[in-house]
Amino acid sequence: MVKFKKGQSFKNQRVYVANFSEQTGANRNGMNVAFSIANDTREGDDVFTDPMLVYDKFMKDGQEKKYYKTEYSASQWEKIMSAANKEGPNLVIDADLMPNSNGPGLVVNTNTLKTPEIPFDREKHMAITEAAREAKKAKREEQEIQKEDESELSI
Repeated sequence: MVKFKKGQSFKNQRVYVANFSEQTGANRNGMNVAFSIANDTREGDDVFTDPMLVYDKFMKDGQEKKYYKTEYSASQWEKIMSAANKEGPNLVIDADLMPNSNGPGLVVNTNTLKTPEIPFDREKHMAITEAAREAKKAKREEQEIQKEDESELSI
């Protein structure tokens, strides 16, 4: 799940629709939507290595599965569609985020949406996200080596 660093704001975040599906069942006419922070315009420490807004789990056929979607009403989905830049491979919006009252993660505040000028670039997003993950992994490994070296010196 996306984790904001101290000083980072939940406001005016570029997010894209990673996946969505219609809600099913009686009196349910909205959408289940998986949003992700869009890393395609981010650099350096501003890149999120786990960009999905919601990481939840459920059991299916005895196996634990990951679930990234949260519910949005039909009127909220209309606001999202109205504000979205639809030129790229995925819908992208600028939105204020807030804690999910129904579970872990963050949700989009559909009352403060803005349309970004730049379409979402999935290939750039994936490349930047993967590079940040590799850098984070290398830093962790370097810190582990330093800890081992320090413990050997203290013996």
